[in-house]
Amino acid sequence: MSVTIDQVEKFIGQYVKEEYGRVVGKVLTAFTDITGEVESIEVAVNDSTLEKIEADRIKLTPDGLVIVPEWKVRALSAENKLDRVRKRLRAIEEHYRKGSIPVHAYEDMKRRLERGFEKVKSEVRDVKEALKRRANDLEYQITRLERDISNLMMLYMSNEVSESSYKAAIEYLKDSKTRCIEEKKDIEKHMNLIAKLESEASDSHHVPVTSEEKAHTPESVEGPIQVQIMET
Repeated sequence: MSVTIDQVEKFIGQYVKEEYGRVVGKVLTAFTDITGEVESIEVAVNDSTLEKIEADRIKLTPDGLVIVPEWKVRALSAENKLDRVRKRLRAIEEHYRKGSIPVHAYEDMKRRLERGFEKVKSEVRDVKEALKRRANDLEYQITRLERDISNLMMLYMSNEVSESSYKAAIEYLKDSKTRCIEEKKDIEKHMNLIAKLESEASDSHHVPVTSEEKAHTPESVEGPIQVQIMET
């Protein structure tokens, strides 16, 4: 769903978060087309880095402007394409069995769908690799945060860190760990869904057609027609 400059304007100069609650940076400006629809925004991630956020990663929520992770945008796109291919393959198989379409039309549509499916599978492979990399990064971060939490607890229990310092740091560390776990679970959910859709799409064009079903399809010929000539 597109957003307009009128919807984004009030967030310029404000800090923006991503879906899991982490601060991405401060929104500096928005780039729009002639109609006022936002094409991208520029975010200051820190004092030395600017990041361009494309419109498909911008989401308006009741809590304000939210940035969608790039991996999720790619995952959703792959899921939509796989779902469309799966539905179309199933549809032509079903119509073929019912005899609604002739053989030549069925074979032509199936060839075109299978070519499209191969292109989608190539894109899906790249998406799955990106999801795996992000999941591995998050697993590393979770392990590191757990180590930091354990170390801070040791320093606090040995009275080497004050209670006020401990509380300020431990809360941040635990929140960070929770957000990493939430994102990792979300990635795993999308990885499972992509695998399911890909498998179902593959199965859709490998379903055998029985001889009985084939006999009822248009242009199906069982064999030569015997003609009996009656003598008079």
